[in-house]
Amino acid sequence: MSQLEQNGGYLDVLNKSMVGPANRGVDSQSFGRVFTVILFVMFIVLLLLAIMAGTLVYKNLSTMSSVANDSRVALSLLANSVRGVDAVGAIGVGVGPEGNALVLTETFPSGTFETRIYLYKGQVMQEYAVAGAEYAPERATSVVDSKTFEFEYADGLLSLTTDHGTAEVALRTLRGGE
Repeated sequence: MSQLEQNGGYLDVLNKSMVGPANRGVDSQSFGRVFTVILFVMFIVLLLLAIMAGTLVYKNLSTMSSVANDSRVALSLLANSVRGVDAVGAIGVGVGPEGNALVLTETFPSGTFETRIYLYKGQVMQEYAVAGAEYAPERATSVVDSKTFEFEYADGLLSLTTDHGTAEVALRTLRGGE
């Protein structure tokens, strides 16, 4: 056997064993394409799941923040209403539709007026009326949803309590809460 025949035999074996892009079979090309498409689809699905999870987390955080903000605003409104009329004899207790009412009295040249804060049908209401007029919840403004509204005056400190927490107002006048 000649050197050429021996080399030729080796080259045939070498050519058959080499599988390049041009020599691949149809089945292996199809498998490569299908695998690439499946990998791409899995990546897109995982990306969409991550976006949905992030959106859900953001929505929950936003809702919690909004509820906390509403609670702070309502309690601040009540506390600022008291601070606005802080004077001797301006803060008193009345009888509201469902229990005690905090009555804030203001006197003007045109007459005496009351801001009444009380609980009515699961809401803390604020009503502005002429002093001595009957309570009219239909004319009142809802401040916050709450099943409780309590207030207490002791040692110059007025505490207002709702389901959302307690606001404390230090009265500037010596006997503002009596």
